[in-house]
Amino acid sequence: MAWDEGLLQDQRVAASYTGTHARLLAGPGTGKTLTLARRVCFLVTERAITPTNILALTFTRAAAFELRNRIANVLARHAEEVPTVSTLHSFALRQLLRNADRIRALPQPLRIADDWEERMIILEDLKHILRCRISDVRDKLNKLSADWQTLDADAEGWEDRFPDPQFLGAWREHRKVFGYTLRSELVYQLKHALEQTGNLSLETQFSYLLVDEYQDLNRCDLALIQALGDRGIEIFGAGDDDQSIYGFRYAHPEGIRSFDSDFVPSRSLDLSTCVRCDRRIIEFSSFVANLDPRRLPKPLEPRPDAENGEVHLLRFGNQNVEATGIARLCKYLLDQRAMAGKDVLILMRSDRHGAFSSLIREALERQNVPVAIRAEGTPVDTEEGRVFLSFLRLIADDADSLALRTLLQLRENQVGGESSSAVYELARQKGETFSQSVRRVAAEPQLVSRLGGRISREAADIWVILNRHRERFDALITSSEADQLQEALHNLAEDVILDVNVRKEVLDFLYQIAAETESTDHKELLQALSSSLGDQEQELDPNCVNIMTMHKAKGLTADAVVVVAAEDEYIPGRQTGEREGDERRLLYVSLTRARHFLAVTYCDQRTGRQMHTGRSSGDSRRTLTRFLVDAPVIPADGVNFLEHISSSSG
Repeated sequence: MAWDEGLLQDQRVAASYTGTHARLLAGPGTGKTLTLARRVCFLVTERAITPTNILALTFTRAAAFELRNRIANVLARHAEEVPTVSTLHSFALRQLLRNADRIRALPQPLRIADDWEERMIILEDLKHILRCRISDVRDKLNKLSADWQTLDADAEGWEDRFPDPQFLGAWREHRKVFGYTLRSELVYQLKHALEQTGNLSLETQFSYLLVDEYQDLNRCDLALIQALGDRGIEIFGAGDDDQSIYGFRYAHPEGIRSFDSDFVPSRSLDLSTCVRCDRRIIEFSSFVANLDPRRLPKPLEPRPDAENGEVHLLRFGNQNVEATGIARLCKYLLDQRAMAGKDVLILMRSDRHGAFSSLIREALERQNVPVAIRAEGTPVDTEEGRVFLSFLRLIADDADSLALRTLLQLRENQVGGESSSAVYELARQKGETFSQSVRRVAAEPQLVSRLGGRISREAADIWVILNRHRERFDALITSSEADQLQEALHNLAEDVILDVNVRKEVLDFLYQIAAETESTDHKELLQALSSSLGDQEQELDPNCVNIMTMHKAKGLTADAVVVVAAEDEYIPGRQTGEREGDERRLLYVSLTRARHFLAVTYCDQRTGRQMHTGRSSGDSRRTLTRFLVDAPVIPADGVNFLEHISSSSG
């Protein structure tokens, strides 16, 4: 296949541009990923650039997987080597690992604490150490993460101004004992290393850098890209400021807006044809985008053969009527429009404790519509999943303190929080890690009076299980066979996960990650897990109507999309200022997931559990979001609308 086969003219121009840095403005459905892939192919086949000199960075595992496959499909017959396609966090982790002997600021070996470990170990421990509420600890850890991502931590005198130096001291002590680095500091630490370490070595001498979703870079990410540009790498940033939605990680849409002044000289390119959405969906969505007076103007035109499509703004009396209406609508789409379950996506702003999804799922099940809720967390966040993952981590590094602590905490071993606290205190006093202290207690149980025997017996059981599997996993390092990794994972899972259903879910999840990241051994797999975006990664059930939060829908598309609870109390909810802009952009992204059919629902009131959600918690009244009040679609009574389509289809 030629590098430009099937490209539109603006895609061809963008993919083949070289000579300076460049910004590609690409609205929803305009073929951004296709253009990025073909740009890589152009560089290799037409400019004879060595593939290993090209780096492409994405935000999610799924996006990296798709981009890598698109490139491979074209380059298969042209080059034996392949370019590096990676998530931003995975790239940062690999460079830090590569330069571990030059970096003194982080505990070694480098170990990233994941979301579960942050929540269930780090926050809980700090709560007890500081004798305060878990919410106070969470706020302070979030503040620390925010200061890295916004670069406030680089300001002179930052430590003196941090709200709670006692928290900083406790956290630094805790991370020394457990030997971890937080995911939120990965990019910050690489940026620092590039600035402060003259002989820092990157994987290869990159000449070209492609950055996907440029609008979602925060100030720290932008500083890293700038540092790479300062090394003579040509930057090609692709994105859309209208789709900057990661405010929770301090995404900075001004970054893509100021690209031409940050990188001089540079060229601005754009893609103008939306090949995804029908005409009315583009018109409706563009109204929301144009509410931002600071947005970069960009054309978004339907493809010449686009249909009109359908957009419906449906009002319901309360959440029960709404849920029933959504279920009837999905039934209609499946039965009368011949859509498959995977072609229908139901999106909501938030879903804490299933407050919204549970009601909709029950209504869908009454209509015999297959449904899957893409809940927060992953299969490895169940207790048995965590036990399995911790054994896997210990096989990779038998001194992994967080993994050992997890096993002591979760296994049925009569070793509770008191025992872990005793080991922690011993480690603190001895100036050693948690893992070293467990080994010390295993050999000398009397060091921890009354509890030492339990710890010693549990440690012995853990070593026995590890030794049963270590040799098989160690052999993977030299074999590089994906099927051997699956076999080793399966054997370990059979040993430590008793529930057959949980075992299958955990293994399927890990097999998928191994395939997406081309991992052939457990260490590569663990590295991929450590550098993912956690809850923001997308997992879809191909056989069901999928229900998920709006943030998880980024990058997805469906024939029909139903946006639920589009009320001002949720969108923008309590957010003001620039955060209100995040909410408007999040709505825009959600609307533009739809190809042919878009329904947006809202209620006059919400009772029961839902009354205690949103900005006006405790008040049942709800109103349409301010972003759609003047939209070019007149709201319709949802019940009447469903009666109409039922009678028409009958």
